[in-house]
Amino acid sequence: MKIFKKILLLITLSIIFIMTIKKDDKVSYISLGDGLSKGINYNNYESIGFSDIISENLRKKDKLKFYTKNFSNIDNRITDLIDDINKNISTTINGKEITIQNAIKNANLITLSIGMNEIMYKYSSNINDGYMYSYIDECMNDIKILLNKIKKLNNKDIYLLGYYNPTTDLSLDKFIKYSNNKLIDICKEYEIKFINLHNIFKNNKHLIYNQKNYYPNQDGYKLIANQILKEIN
Repeated sequence: MKIFKKILLLITLSIIFIMTIKKDDKVSYISLGDGLSKGINYNNYESIGFSDIISENLRKKDKLKFYTKNFSNIDNRITDLIDDINKNISTTINGKEITIQNAIKNANLITLSIGMNEIMYKYSSNINDGYMYSYIDECMNDIKILLNKIKKLNNKDIYLLGYYNPTTDLSLDKFIKYSNNKLIDICKEYEIKFINLHNIFKNNKHLIYNQKNYYPNQDGYKLIANQILKEIN
């Protein structure tokens, strides 16, 4: 009888353990950053972006527990996102108020796209190369401040998206490459994953709506999503 009880207890514990693993296998996903994370289209309106494609892929596999891109904004700069975390801004999802800090804390998947607004704006101002490189260095320091804040809240899977040249202006390439090399070093330092977007778009300008609006079209967003999903898998 005692042996039977022990066997029954082992079976019960095994079932609970399996159910716990299955529950923990669900993904809480938050997409942070600028218009790229928001999924902006050629009209500067929100559309189906790479994060929506990723979340739908997870949902179809019954792996999605939570998803939001509400903390991304078309005009977001690095310092804006830092301020949002400091102020602990909130959004409402399904009638429930959720703060950015809690969303970050509870996520086990974070994608981050930030900094393109700054680079494209400064480059369009026709400043000299020396100042452009110096400005990029300042942006990289801000990204480190941002990542410090995120990592204090969450030390799980973080994917940082690199930059790409949305124009046919090849002189922009040197600044994009410089920025990406800086980002790669930062990713190594902070032990996060780097997603190389430059390779996706360098010979595929047809994947971008137009040169004034650097956001990808739907095929471009799909390629970004597929690149991230490969890393996740």
